[in-house]
Amino acid sequence: MSRLNLEKYFDSTDNKYYDASFLVSILEKILGKSLDEIKDDVNNAQIFVTKDEIEEFLERTFQEENPGLKERIENPKPRCNKPFGEWTEQDIKDSSQRFGDEISAGRYHFEPYTLEYFNRYTTIVRNKALQLLNIIELIGTRQSTTIQDLLSELDIQLDENGNIIREDIIRLIKPTIQNVGELDEKITKANDLSTYLTFKMSKHSLYRDGWSEGEVYPTKSIFVTDLHNGYSYGNISISSRQEQELHEEFRKSSRKLAKILTKLD
Repeated sequence: MSRLNLEKYFDSTDNKYYDASFLVSILEKILGKSLDEIKDDVNNAQIFVTKDEIEEFLERTFQEENPGLKERIENPKPRCNKPFGEWTEQDIKDSSQRFGDEISAGRYHFEPYTLEYFNRYTTIVRNKALQLLNIIELIGTRQSTTIQDLLSELDIQLDENGNIIREDIIRLIKPTIQNVGELDEKITKANDLSTYLTFKMSKHSLYRDGWSEGEVYPTKSIFVTDLHNGYSYGNISISSRQEQELHEEFRKSSRKLAKILTKLD
């Protein structure tokens, strides 16, 4: 997704308070829709292609693009059972052909985990987008008392009139746009049958490449309070105050560790 330029929506760089409705207004200007329309779009964005449809498409495309390869895959020559040293030039040629065909035919093979990946991924970003939209709506309509504990955890402090500071507007708008955009991109990709010709994913391929299954998905939480993940894409970033506190906690922990190590010497 292209870089967001939120600065143009503010009249200054001062971290001052703005009317709560400004939060909703900025979101609607960026996405060009009302908040209700945005929520409807997020709720209605669904993956509708099925495993059968994908497999039928891949089979049909295989026949259209490479009928000769398809024929060789479906009716392969018998494998040579002689010791390698006794292979003829034709045996070697046939083996090489078989190996190349198997690689080429992979383009038309469906990995079921690919569709599972898209479904799990979009479920996560949809839920995050809806959580963020709910927070924005409650603040923007001055009903934030119902989520006061959550706002405290996020370090979003409204004034006595329910107004919100510039920094917190940015902290809420940015991940909301990111998740809405990510949802749209993944749904579009998942529903495009041609995606499955080139995009393949399996648990085996993940483990082979050194990934754990959880690493290919976004965090389910909209907020993570630590220095390493506090600014993750799609999440509300930690506040300036929280960052200072985390740095201070890290310094204290480092000093304690240093003292322990000194005593061990």
